[in-house]
Amino acid sequence: MHVAADEKSINFISALYRRVQAKDITIPANAKPRLSDADKKPHLVDIPLADVPSGSGSGSSSNTPATLNLTVKNVKASQSAEISVQSSSTIADLKYKVVEAALAPSVGAQRLLLKGKALMDDKLVKDYDTLSSGGVLTLMLRGGAPSTPSSIAPSNAPSNASSNTPPPQNIPHVALTSADSDSARTAPDPAVDMHSTTKSDYEATLADSRLWKKLAAFLNAEFKSDEYGKRALETFFLSIKSTLSPSEIARIREEAGFEAM
Repeated sequence: MHVAADEKSINFISALYRRVQAKDITIPANAKPRLSDADKKPHLVDIPLADVPSGSGSGSSSNTPATLNLTVKNVKASQSAEISVQSSSTIADLKYKVVEAALAPSVGAQRLLLKGKALMDDKLVKDYDTLSSGGVLTLMLRGGAPSTPSSIAPSNAPSNASSNTPPPQNIPHVALTSADSDSARTAPDPAVDMHSTTKSDYEATLADSRLWKKLAAFLNAEFKSDEYGKRALETFFLSIKSTLSPSEIARIREEAGFEAM
């Protein structure tokens, strides 16, 4: 009887265990493990480390820049020179050595060719795999530059050459003035005859509000829209506003019945 009860208990516990084991465990998103449940020591993964490189070896010698002995030929001038350069030097540095060898007047006038391909100034010598010690570079000079520095006339030229040079002639002095100079700004208006009309009469007529009333009526009659007439009137008013005083401007606005900037 006790054996049967034990078997029932075992079967019940086994069935309960299987049900609990098959059920998914749901952990909330904001769940945080307790500090007491954390491991006391971190888990270390056994990963083999690489050997520390030694200070001496064949690898250090490969980093040392090599010295290349190059031959630069100027085919047009039938000149050549042997130039030594480091593999870590730039092509621009190589061109400076070409200038020092008196094959070119300047760096900018040079074009170095390796098997027909132009070398770039910002590239290193070692960037060109086909360029090695004993290599030959072709030098081309750009247009306008002398083929060799020797073609430049020497400074100690014969004195009789300067005696045959005609003296420089006197060049007339020409004074240039800009269009917005003071003389241009103060020039009289050609539309106004200053001999027949005095300046005071001219300004008095422009300051008369009756002139602007007549002009407003004329422009409103010519244009189909009053807005266009008002715009044209303001354009005329702004063109002569600088010759009017503030009181005259205010009186014209009030009596003529329009506003302008």
